Amino acid sequence: MSLSGSVEDLPLLEILQVVSFCQKTGHLTVRADAGEAAVVFDSGRVVAGYAWNVPALPSGDPGPARERAVRERVALILERLVRLRDGDFAFHLSQEVPTSLGGHDLSGEMLPGGINPEELMLDLAKKLDEDRRDAAAVLEASFAAPVEEDDLGLEELVEEAPAEPPAAAPSGPRVLVVDDEPDVRRVLRERLAAAGFDVSEAGDPLEARGAMERLAADARPFLLVADVGLPSLAGSSFRGGLDVARYASGVAPAPPVLLMAETIDEKLRTRAKRSGASLLAWKPGLSKLDPLQYEADLRAFGDKLARDLLPRLEGRRAAPPRRAAPIAAPPPQAAHPARDEALAVRRAALDAALVELQSRPDPDMVAFLLLRAARAFFPRVVLFLVRDERLRGLGGVGPVANGTSLDLLARELSVPLAEPSPFADAVALGQAWSGPLPQHGPLRAMVDRMGDLGATAAAVLPVRAQHETIAVVYGDAPGGAALPELDLLVAFNEHAGRALDNALLGRRSASQIAC
Repeated sequence: MSLSGSVEDLPLLEILQVVSFCQKTGHLTVRADAGEAAVVFDSGRVVAGYAWNVPALPSGDPGPARERAVRERVALILERLVRLRDGDFAFHLSQEVPTSLGGHDLSGEMLPGGINPEELMLDLAKKLDEDRRDAAAVLEASFAAPVEEDDLGLEELVEEAPAEPPAAAPSGPRVLVVDDEPDVRRVLRERLAAAGFDVSEAGDPLEARGAMERLAADARPFLLVADVGLPSLAGSSFRGGLDVARYASGVAPAPPVLLMAETIDEKLRTRAKRSGASLLAWKPGLSKLDPLQYEADLRAFGDKLARDLLPRLEGRRAAPPRRAAPIAAPPPQAAHPARDEALAVRRAALDAALVELQSRPDPDMVAFLLLRAARAFFPRVVLFLVRDERLRGLGGVGPVANGTSLDLLARELSVPLAEPSPFADAVALGQAWSGPLPQHGPLRAMVDRMGDLGATAAAVLPVRAQHETIAVVYGDAPGGAALPELDLLVAFNEHAGRALDNALLGRRSASQIAC
């Protein structure tokens, strides 16, 4: 008896559960583009295994330490296999427990009693949920500051690769975080401190004044991060962050100021600039259906502050930033003789983006490259995040009917997933869609909000992490141009999802097995 198939069609988590429940003896082999892996079962329990991305154990004497190392290695192999998105698998029954597979001698790495995969399933499922939350959070944090060049003097963030994390130091750059939410202050303090920043806190504008006076008295420069939505000193509004920024301008020396807000419009940008702010960033909003997602969003935002926004605010860089290629407008829809040339241009853009993904699988880069790649196909692109049974706009590039910034307008776009639409299908099924613009429904309502500008067709492409859709790329062509073939872009989005998975997995791989 044997069972074989594709990981994409039948996730390995389900295979492990079946073999364990039926208490089978045999081995499961998995072949992916990156390499080969296998696990050995004895009456449904995993007793050994190997994987291309899990190092073999050095030889050692039997004993509790050795058994613990083997157990940890087997558990790590199972976790890596459960996370696979593609590849082929085959399970083979046997009478005896195999001790050699694929040229690997496993006799010295057999685990007495084995591991019941079902005991790990709950923990593995929890980790997968955490990774999905983290994937969504890092995408959102990547757009913490407006993408397009704005009145605050920001460079176009899409064009600039994220800065390297600041090196940890006992007493790094000093930061004052002002927010009236204790959870926000706690998470930002933890993430910034872990990155080497010396963090002080304040919960309201009055506390912020006292903290700034004390920091200024130390004659040591500091950076200021304040929530716009603080109660004002007079209690007449919830724009107290602007009061904090204005007061900071009178401190000697005046600190650079980053203001964070859950919503940003042109009026706020203007007021922020007048108050003395150097940078304006989107602050994560509370996820109503998943409090753990809010915690993940805050962690990712704190990391974005440490890695990119605060070094940008301070004006210091450990080295000149490596710049990614800018978001370019798509080639025009040319006449038939020029189709090959247009396809070559798009292919070249995707090849360059793939090189970026492979050379630097950074979550920040994944988000920007999704936009850049889509821009090679569509004159107008919006990136949406799946959140609380809706799609919420993160950022966009292209024309808008009223002439405002699509990047700002994108943050106001919200698409319900409960109603039938190409968006709902893309999220539920993980399949791309393209076709004529619907006359009614959520997609039509979203396009009307931007202005169709003569667009007659559109496309919706999912971005998946840990087997679920976490984001959606929307594209159309104002002016009525036909959409190009999208197979290459669909494939790129799949690569981007894997890169995001791998980047987050790398963060979890700090503890390698040692014997």
